[in-house]
Amino acid sequence: MPQPGGGQAAGTGASQRDPEPTPPPELGTQLEQMHDVVEPFLTDAGRLAYWSVRWEAYVVFAARRVISNRKQFYILRLVAVSSSVIVPSLVGLNLSGTGGIWVRWLTFGLSLVAALSTAVLALFRFGDRWFLYRSLQDDLLVAGWDFIGKAPSLADEAWPVFVASTEASIARYVGAYESEVIASARPKDAEAPK
Repeated sequence: MPQPGGGQAAGTGASQRDPEPTPPPELGTQLEQMHDVVEPFLTDAGRLAYWSVRWEAYVVFAARRVISNRKQFYILRLVAVSSSVIVPSLVGLNLSGTGGIWVRWLTFGLSLVAALSTAVLALFRFGDRWFLYRSLQDDLLVAGWDFIGKAPSLADEAWPVFVASTEASIARYVGAYESEVIASARPKDAEAPK
């Protein structure tokens, strides 16, 4: 399962591609502002480490995945829809001779491109992943802002709520990833491991 930092879950042998991922510019500014506000309330090294290594890492991870999955979804959709619209027009030309041969090959090629784009969209489920990562990012940011809102007067009471909310968001993401992405990739006739 994908983890913050670009690698896979521990024990999979996958290498880290980007040990310190940078957030998108608008999110980076927001995270810096949040960090500046919350820093006085991160009273020990454990809290500071949790905020920076766990919470911020997952926020950046989700934001980067939102951008990449949205981009892949729209590119493949555009290619599939464009090819699907052009193919009937080419078929309707009904040309003969040398031009007709080229039009038939072009029609065949574009129909393959449309089919392959649609198949890749269905296989990798970029739209579902896009919304999955968007939900994770939104949930984590809500938890962070809730903690900041309560921190000035109730920092010690708000910290466990923040940690619980963060872990619940990550657990929902993991559960949704397993059910929507991993389980849907399994063949229908394959049994789940017992």
